[in-house]
Amino acid sequence: MDISISFVFTPEMAKQSYRACYPSAPVARWLPAGIYVVLGVLALTEALRGAEPDPVGLAVGGVVLLLGLGWPVLQARRITRRLRAYTEPGTTRLVLTDAEYAAEVPGRTTTLLWTTFKNVALVRGFWVLKIASEGKVAFPANALDASQTAVFRAAMREKGLLAR
Repeated sequence: MDISISFVFTPEMAKQSYRACYPSAPVARWLPAGIYVVLGVLALTEALRGAEPDPVGLAVGGVVLLLGLGWPVLQARRITRRLRAYTEPGTTRLVLTDAEYAAEVPGRTTTLLWTTFKNVALVRGFWVLKIASEGKVAFPANALDASQTAVFRAAMREKGLLAR
């Protein structure tokens, strides 16, 4: 396999790539928030049940409720920080050989051996390459033409990274 491609990575493409790499991110954002809000309301309700309000219960319930309300904002900020490098469109150059994956973006070059990857999957229009250390990289599937896609699929199957 010897594939060399270039494409312009836009901020919107960065968001789509993130969604392809981390499809459960909305669950990680909203499920804990919902749980915290419910627990906060329950704690506040319990603290207010008696003849006199329980100050510790009110404090705990208030903090947990605020955490639930703030959780989505904290998660959104975390994602925004991760995507900060992609706020301006930039040309990305990928070189895929039998031995390695190499990506060159303005200011940074990354080279990884194929043995570094656990698997490869086509998700939401992106080739998502999962790294053994739990990270992921992705590139748009439409950056490859039909013959390059066939070669890439065959090479990934041969390496045991793409499910048959």
